[in-house]
Amino acid sequence: MEKMIHQLEHLLQEAQNPKLLWEEMQIVSKKAFDLQDKIMAELEKIEKNEQDIERVQALFDLRENVWDIMTQIATRELAVKEKTHHPKSPSRHEAGCMCHDPENSKKTEHSACCHHCHEKEKPSCQKK
Repeated sequence: MEKMIHQLEHLLQEAQNPKLLWEEMQIVSKKAFDLQDKIMAELEKIEKNEQDIERVQALFDLRENVWDIMTQIATRELAVKEKTHHPKSPSRHEAGCMCHDPENSKKTEHSACCHHCHEKEKPSCQKK
């Protein structure tokens, strides 16, 4: 039992790696959920035969510890998935600095967000 708990803790450490790719996270998560199933089955076997209330309480605490680890892994999996499957946020210029809006064409200078001038004689904007 201790060996399986140690393996689950090791998988949690792997999941916390900031360089972990989505595909790798899926593998870690699958291993963790498979291991959780084995641990829970083993805990049920032990609990059925256990008469000592303190030992039953210790087994319950162990079960809660497993659930906490699994929650952390699942949360990390979701974060990796969101990071991987969402495109980069647009730059300030692409997000709508409004300098290229036809209604704003009267402006000759623009704010610092795109660092260029909109003079009609010398168009220096590459987005025009």
